[in-house]
Amino acid sequence: MKKQVILLISLFIAFAMFAQDRTCGTMENLEIRKQNDPNLQSRMDQIESFTQLKIQEMQNNKISGSIITIPVVVHVLYRNSTENISVAQIQSQLDVLNEDFRRTNSNADNTWSQAADTQIEFCLASVDPNGNTTSGITRKSTTRQDWGANDDAKSTSTGGINPWNTAEYLNMWIVPKMTTISQGQTINLLGYAQFPGGSAATDGLVMIYNAFGRVGAVTAPYDGGRTTTHEIGHYFNLRHIWGDSNCGNDFVSDTPTHQTSNRGCPTGQQSCGSTDMPQNYMDYTNDTCMNLFTQGQKNRMRAVLASGGARRTLALSDKCGGSVTPTCSDGIQNGNETGVDCGGSCAPCSTDTGCATTISSFPYTEGFESSFGSWTQSSADNLNWTRDANGTPSSGTGPSSATQGSYYVYVEASGNNVGYPTKRAILNSPCFNLSGKTAANFTFKYHMNGSSNMGSIKLEASTNNGASWTSIWSKSGNKGNSWLSADVDLSAYLGDTVKFRFNRLTGSTWKADVAIDNIKVTATAGNTGGPTNVTLIITFDDYPEESSWEIKNSAGQIVFTGGTYANQADRSTLTLSGDFAAGCYSFIMKDAYGDGMCCSYGNGSFTLKETTSGTILVSGGSFGSSSTTNFCVGGGSSNRYEAAYNDQYEATIGFNLYPNPANDILNIDMYGAESQLYEIYNSLGQVVKKGLFVEKIDISNLEQGLYIYKLFIGEKSKTKHFVKK
Repeated sequence: MKKQVILLISLFIAFAMFAQDRTCGTMENLEIRKQNDPNLQSRMDQIESFTQLKIQEMQNNKISGSIITIPVVVHVLYRNSTENISVAQIQSQLDVLNEDFRRTNSNADNTWSQAADTQIEFCLASVDPNGNTTSGITRKSTTRQDWGANDDAKSTSTGGINPWNTAEYLNMWIVPKMTTISQGQTINLLGYAQFPGGSAATDGLVMIYNAFGRVGAVTAPYDGGRTTTHEIGHYFNLRHIWGDSNCGNDFVSDTPTHQTSNRGCPTGQQSCGSTDMPQNYMDYTNDTCMNLFTQGQKNRMRAVLASGGARRTLALSDKCGGSVTPTCSDGIQNGNETGVDCGGSCAPCSTDTGCATTISSFPYTEGFESSFGSWTQSSADNLNWTRDANGTPSSGTGPSSATQGSYYVYVEASGNNVGYPTKRAILNSPCFNLSGKTAANFTFKYHMNGSSNMGSIKLEASTNNGASWTSIWSKSGNKGNSWLSADVDLSAYLGDTVKFRFNRLTGSTWKADVAIDNIKVTATAGNTGGPTNVTLIITFDDYPEESSWEIKNSAGQIVFTGGTYANQADRSTLTLSGDFAAGCYSFIMKDAYGDGMCCSYGNGSFTLKETTSGTILVSGGSFGSSSTTNFCVGGGSSNRYEAAYNDQYEATIGFNLYPNPANDILNIDMYGAESQLYEIYNSLGQVVKKGLFVEKIDISNLEQGLYIYKLFIGEKSKTKHFVKK
């Protein structure tokens, strides 16, 4: 008889012993959830009672011919092009899941007679929560590498991506790396999942990018996609085959009792009075070794998908459909696109990489007076930028003259004999070397005049020679018949070589000219006359042994570090100081448990300031596993606090609604931040429309009257009123 006690200390010992082997963080994540949710164990006990009743029914009435298809959405968090895994790699993981769960995997054998086809299949979602077509993939560029096992990846407020409706989609998050701390040792995790019964806001799986799928950026011995198979087993209520204790209980009758987890691929090994099953997906063996779920595991998984089961709504979800038509303009890779809005039946994807010209002398200016200068047309678009000096051909929309000199560049929405709508024009900059700089700005003039549905323009930046791009400024809609000024802070790119591009996407009208002129990039090196003395003040919470920090220079090298502080008294204050050469740095505060320093267990905080002037460079205390803030000394002024915790930064973000009053379409112009969700309330305070953030919302079905539009930005929100005519 298997023991029914799960010993947490045994789990931690297993983590410590096998830091470099397959390690699943699901049980650790479960313990965190139990601490944060006192009612979780009770809900899981109820689910377990239901599961056992359903299993008994299944044993009496064999499941036959009932295929359940699970819609999947994959959220990719990446720092570079390698971690921004390809569609092919993602699809290979879906292929593995369908093979493993249907028992069609090529390494299936007859070693274990209880091996079963679970009759569960998976597909990438083809319909998003708003009813639009989708590829089932979302992507977000990030500077964070280690995401831990504390669900930071699952929320925009902590730098991740909010889940799609977890009742209708199996959400998977892909991250660069995950670690945890056990008995003072750093443990690398391959993935973790949430058991049934947890919060809907965090439901799903998290995996590292190089253990996801079987092609692309995968690393042996976890290059066969079995990490995700294992984690979905947890998601469907399967425990580790050894029951997470010595000869423990996995609540499945036809799996042999194991003393502990297996590594590699041992065969014929005996433990707990029986032969081990290292080929089971719920062990810790290599991908090439795994090949089966048992009939008992099938029944257990099917129970949570059955009528009354904890994941029944997922089994009934209709978010999988036929082929998806590529949109070529929605910022999502879908249909047969091979990149975001490019490839397949869309315009070819960019091959504009490398730096033909690198600018190192500042200020840099470009007014397009004699040519495009060092700026070049992209090969990944279907519309061109044009130099002009006498007004654009579309009467009354373009500027009549330049803002400086005689020439400017513009995009004619109906030009180049390709017409509108949704045509893209990209103009690439030279590269700019900002190494050794303490402050930098990109300024320019822009002109956007025409109809309200004239489309958008973005200024985007790349630090990897154009392999991926991040939007740093954007505008959409009619801005009037005048030149406007833009000033973009480049503090985030100090110390890097960065390339820019203007990315113009036309709307649904020919009356939509956009022009650019008078580009200027400034960069200063600050004071290099001597070092600056800096003081770090740390007030600890109740767990100083969890706190550590480090400071990196612009080259990414650690120049100062400290902690953890097991010998420091709880809630005590520590003051340190040191000299910094002029330049820019990153301050990283870490918490090993993942709950920051404030405010659950004491009001901990940290402050970094210039000793002489008292100028605060960095401050904080409320974060998850880590908090990273850039700062400069020696004359720089590029303090950039994290948006979720900085009131001054918060005041600079917002949005505009237009036209207002509106008829059928309401346009939203977002600036200074990113949003995932919105809600619209009527005058009675009732929610009449909600969904993922989009720049255009169809309000034709709303009645005439006054409404409130609410935009969610991390954990905060902003609202504006509008009138429906």
